[in-house]
Amino acid sequence: MDDRTQQLDLTAPIPTGSAKAAAAAAGATSADLWMVPYGQLHYDPSDNIRPVDPEWVTHLTALIIENGYDKGSPLHCYARRVAGKDLLFVYKGQHRYLAAGKAIEAGKDIGKIPVVVRDAKTVNRAEMVIDGYISNNGKQSSPLDLAAAVAELRDIHGMTLAAICKRLNVTDQTIRDVGLLERAPAELHQLVRNGQCTGTLAIEQIRLHGGDKALERIVSGLSKAKEAGKGKVTKKHLASNTKPSEPAAPKATKITDACAKQLLQALQAVLHDPVFGKLSPGTIRAVHTALSPLTDLLDTPQKARIYPVTAPDQDGRCVATDTLRSPNSKRTKKPIAEIYVAQPKADQWICAAMYNFGDSFASTPLKLGAGTTIYPTRMQAVQAGARWLRKVLASGNVKRQKDLAVVLPWIDDILQFPDPDWTLEMALKMVE
Repeated sequence: MDDRTQQLDLTAPIPTGSAKAAAAAAGATSADLWMVPYGQLHYDPSDNIRPVDPEWVTHLTALIIENGYDKGSPLHCYARRVAGKDLLFVYKGQHRYLAAGKAIEAGKDIGKIPVVVRDAKTVNRAEMVIDGYISNNGKQSSPLDLAAAVAELRDIHGMTLAAICKRLNVTDQTIRDVGLLERAPAELHQLVRNGQCTGTLAIEQIRLHGGDKALERIVSGLSKAKEAGKGKVTKKHLASNTKPSEPAAPKATKITDACAKQLLQALQAVLHDPVFGKLSPGTIRAVHTALSPLTDLLDTPQKARIYPVTAPDQDGRCVATDTLRSPNSKRTKKPIAEIYVAQPKADQWICAAMYNFGDSFASTPLKLGAGTTIYPTRMQAVQAGARWLRKVLASGNVKRQKDLAVVLPWIDDILQFPDPDWTLEMALKMVE
């Protein structure tokens, strides 16, 4: 996703209007569009300038079976006199015509077919050849177009990959391929949009070298292409870019400073937990033995605070009582992630969160409703928001973001915070 595909805009219903009123306001005039039973349409291959592509017919058949016939795509016909009868012959849209027939044979009820009939005054072979060629000159969707469509259907409209494959009649391998392109750097997307690199070549390079390295190789290859007077990079421009791969980093053999900090914070949280005294004597002694020499270095536990209650509005939305902001993104100069908490009723907390990398955005609403999870303390709500962020940032479409190295430690620190509002009664209630 990018800034044009924010969740609130895409999930909002489209406000529909009156077609007749819109047409009248636009000064439109009506024309004949006929709805014809499929069996009453006729077909002569010589009327079409392009030979039939059986694979394309098969693809369209699958789409029609799954989605129905697109009533916004009429067939173009002309009236031919045959044996004293006036019949409608298809001269533009032969693949859709043949695919519709195969869908009907497979048991699909597609209803009547929309048809536009050519004016008899313009029915001559030369005009029909020109018309047929122009209509065959449309721009095909690119892998980047497909990647954008898949991302929106998956992330915004909640469709499963299996459902997307079925509705678009593409394989799961195709989805995986364009997924590589989706997660590639924005600079590589721009090269594909500008026509300086094909989506297919970009996917191939990403699969071999990863997104950042693929971008580096393609930019280098494009420079060579320009030196040769070409505006698009091809495989031959990348041939000399191959370098031996670097050996993998050695596996860690000791606890790092970051790991040690997390372990220490976890142990400190145990020490200050209200039910610490309920642990076995041996465990209590071990915690004290480990932390006593470090007393002067440890943070003083926070004392419980009293937070205001923010009653929800008529839609259940709440004003945040508190907002936690991550460090700023190097690219956008704004916080990468934020966690919002509110207390709609005393000792009842809800949470929401968002992340924004500039070209990838997602958020959850701070709203009290039937399915909203309620937390007994502010910190429990904050950490629930942090867990949501940890989960979504580990997903395939965002886990390659460079700024993750900035935001993940912030999230991990939050998950280690002690809860100053946690009580023995809450702990006992959870055990029950």
